[in-house]
Amino acid sequence: MIMEILTNPRAFFSTICKLEPSLKIPALIILVMALVGSITGYMMGELSGKLFSGMMEGLATIAAVSAAISTFFSSFIIWLVAAVILFGLQKVMQGTGTFKRVMEICGYGMVPLVFATIITLLLSGYYIPQADISPIRSTNPEEISQAAMSMMLDPALHEFSIISTIVTIIFLIWVANIWSIGVETCCGLPAKKALIVAGLPILIYAAYTLASLLLFTGGPV
Repeated sequence: MIMEILTNPRAFFSTICKLEPSLKIPALIILVMALVGSITGYMMGELSGKLFSGMMEGLATIAAVSAAISTFFSSFIIWLVAAVILFGLQKVMQGTGTFKRVMEICGYGMVPLVFATIITLLLSGYYIPQADISPIRSTNPEEISQAAMSMMLDPALHEFSIISTIVTIIFLIWVANIWSIGVETCCGLPAKKALIVAGLPILIYAAYTLASLLLFTGGPV
């Protein structure tokens, strides 16, 4: 079933649309994505905690666990928010899909992001250990801000941010394609309108992500 989503999404959604909407498998897809992503979150949180570990003992562990938990639950929040946006857009375009159906389509369409999170995890394992982070002991807000900025500009983290962002955007384009076919097939929209519904939020997110990357990493390598 999962392979058919990737290889023949039109046939997959044609079958799904004949059945009652179910969120069980989509929720499992998001669960896998959340679990893999939380490992990367743990590694990044541990690195951030290391920067401020001189201020409080055990801070690195606290930061790592907090980041992992946050990353885990954010995957489900992203699923819900994406479904709300897709549902609203398809209604504006006079689509007929119920919210549960759209949420189902949204979850199935996120299968490529599972691969993106796995690749990001592998990149994390390669780049994060290379980061040169020295703990700070000062509580001066200006020095803390400078230390945080220096971490973002670390060459290894800089490269990791750029590559992982590009990987995510590439897989998001794949997600948009699956979503558009799902919306077209299950929500009674023509191909052009379905493409707008699926592509618009991805385009806005990609533009925002790239702008944030340039802002916080000081521009391209």
